[in-house]
Amino acid sequence: MGYFDNVPTSIKAKSFFVSSAGFFLDGYDLSVISFAVYFIAKEFKLTLIQTGLVTSASLIGMIFGAMLFGWLSDKMGRSRIMGIDLIFFAVFGLASALSQNFLELFISRLLLGIGIGGDYPVSSTLMAEFSPSFSRGRYLTGSVSMYWIGTLLSALVTLFLLPLGPYFWRWVFLIGAIISIPIILIRIRLSESPRWLISKGIIKDSNLPRQEDENKGVKGYLDLFKGEVLYVTIFVSSVWFLFDVASYGIGLYYPFILRQFAFPSNYEVLYGTMLIGIGAIIGYIIAELFIDSLGRRVVLLVGLGSMALLLILGGLVKVTGTFLVPYFMSFVSLEQWAGAVTLFYPTELFPTSVRSSGQGFATSVSRIGAVLGVTYFPTMTKLLGFSASLLVFGIICTLAFIISLFMAKETKKKSLEETSIGLKTI
Repeated sequence: MGYFDNVPTSIKAKSFFVSSAGFFLDGYDLSVISFAVYFIAKEFKLTLIQTGLVTSASLIGMIFGAMLFGWLSDKMGRSRIMGIDLIFFAVFGLASALSQNFLELFISRLLLGIGIGGDYPVSSTLMAEFSPSFSRGRYLTGSVSMYWIGTLLSALVTLFLLPLGPYFWRWVFLIGAIISIPIILIRIRLSESPRWLISKGIIKDSNLPRQEDENKGVKGYLDLFKGEVLYVTIFVSSVWFLFDVASYGIGLYYPFILRQFAFPSNYEVLYGTMLIGIGAIIGYIIAELFIDSLGRRVVLLVGLGSMALLLILGGLVKVTGTFLVPYFMSFVSLEQWAGAVTLFYPTELFPTSVRSSGQGFATSVSRIGAVLGVTYFPTMTKLLGFSASLLVFGIICTLAFIISLFMAKETKKKSLEETSIGLKTI
């Protein structure tokens, strides 16, 4: 058992809370637009292209935020950056609520996305570096699962505020901004990651890993694209990219799909969306039980394989009507197995010197996939039909499964010093 397996429980619990809180806010802010955009489009008289841009604005912002804040986290430290990225949540969540036209809302959501994207590499890296090796998977999966708690809360808040009328969405956005404030205050007092301190040579002790053990010959951002580290970069980025094309391409349109093909009532659409969110949470609970026993590789392959199978079957049988709710509940439940691993895999495979940068780069690439999925899903359903669109996404998930089958490395119950790939053998 290594030094980091003996980190005090209080520190692990605090790091879990502050990291999970970021994913919680991510889930709230990214999901809330999926129902609100229907009313925003009517109020601002948006074109189809403008509606797509508003829906995907935060995802576009994440492309830049993840890369920037991931790099800053490796340069300046995890704790210094964690409070900064959430300021974007508060400021631009408020700006979104006060927007008076398409341009104001698009820019506000874009800048909000920069903060959301920045939180992904910083939160997941910090959680990985504080977690004990024998149960790191449970900590990371539990942290990521808070995304769907935030998604469920966004649906509950929307349900509660819907009677206010067509402007209810402004209050929903405002609540997201308010929730972020206490989390910012807690994050400011968070301790720095000891692994980062070691990697920078700030602390040294005979009982600690050496600086060379943490860095493995990797000095900076460009080393992500050299030697065996490039292999890791290609693997985590390509699989996450393909996963997000399908996951977000469908996921941000659950209310739209239910409204178009199942329910005429806004309340029925909300109830259906909430049930789908509950399905995702159930999936995470099951993944929690197996992630450290079955391992990352098996959980990832089961998740991607199940996604591909369900999407292809749904397309072939032309699933529609009220059956869409249990169908998508099953889909998101197994989707989370792949979703959790694709999100935290980079934190286990990159060395400490570029762990956050690597995670940030992979996040940025994945968000490009998400933007593509979100942007083209309405067009695909119009040109090809809903069932054919499911088949397309099923084929994409099959490709991600094949790549993972050949490239995924097992990391369960190993220290980060063992699992990370560098340019030098230590």
